[in-house]
Amino acid sequence: MAAIPVINLVIPQGADFTEIFTSTETDGSTSNLNGFSGVSKLKKHPSSTSSHTFAVGITSTSGEVSIAMTAAATTTIKPGRYFYDVYLTSPSGSISRLVEGQAEVTAGITT
Repeated sequence: MAAIPVINLVIPQGADFTEIFTSTETDGSTSNLNGFSGVSKLKKHPSSTSSHTFAVGITSTSGEVSIAMTAAATTTIKPGRYFYDVYLTSPSGSISRLVEGQAEVTAGITT
């Protein structure tokens, strides 16, 4: 079983946010994500019942998976440290975690 990459993020409160990840196969080639869907959430701690949802975009031929939040969405998040992950579902229903990590939401002064 391959290790799940841990990538830490910084999300500026009150600003648009986007991060792009590339899915690769064990041989290093780019994954074909045709027919895949994704979901991603941000939580204060892993067992928290409340969350903030990222929009997930998939570019199937390049293996790129993006997560994004609008400025309006990031404005509602209190500054601090959070956890996130990104899950992909294949056309056959198989679910895998693409990436995980911590996210630091930095305080917006002008918001």
